[in-house]
Amino acid sequence: MTLVLVLAVAGLAAGALLPVLIARIPDREPVDVPVAAEPEPSPELVEGGRPPTPVPYRELAAAPRLAVRLAVATAAVWALLTIARDDAPGAPEDLPAYLAVGLLGVAMAYVDLRTQLLPDWLTLTAFGAAGAWLTVAAALTDSWGAYGRAWAAAGACLAFYLLLALLRPADLGLGDVKLSVSLGLLLGWTGWAAVASGVFLAFVVGGVIGIVLLAAGRAGRRTSLPFGPPMLVGALLALLLA
Repeated sequence: MTLVLVLAVAGLAAGALLPVLIARIPDREPVDVPVAAEPEPSPELVEGGRPPTPVPYRELAAAPRLAVRLAVATAAVWALLTIARDDAPGAPEDLPAYLAVGLLGVAMAYVDLRTQLLPDWLTLTAFGAAGAWLTVAAALTDSWGAYGRAWAAAGACLAFYLLLALLRPADLGLGDVKLSVSLGLLLGWTGWAAVASGVFLAFVVGGVIGIVLLAAGRAGRRTSLPFGPPMLVGALLALLLA
């Protein structure tokens, strides 16, 4: 319990710095579209879907009270991850990998909710942090079986989400595919049951959010909703259940 409280406080400090990180993300280059080729915006997309123009990351980072909200979210995520990894095989040596992805996951969730984009600057950093620290954890604990399973699960998640992105590009983007690799690593390190439940719970969480927004009139049946946050929440729930 002491470790949970310590890391929750540390999460407050780390989360408060996330707006600085978000502000440093390079903005996407604008794409010039001929005026005659621009489609009329769908009312559903204007109300609850993808914004018509990219929002600069510095503007996202300057949202009122953002540091407080991200600090509280990170503290909660770090506390839950610590509880999930308590007495688990490979813990606590593997905990930094989960905390790093958890921290970046809070930033990804916020950015995805605001822009429906998951920038490489966050997804690839999360992948690098998870892969590097799990390598260290495997060496420290001699958990090479779990390490191999983690990479196998990452490959399986990559293949699965890439197939979905190719079949339903309007519902799933390449940013979600890249995020799935980091989540597959962490879930695979825990076990195949965690991988299966993490993927399943992501769709459950996404479905529940869609139903709630539809019932509240905040989205329509054709509204595009970000899938990064459900993926992150589903993975966290799977780790807690494992």
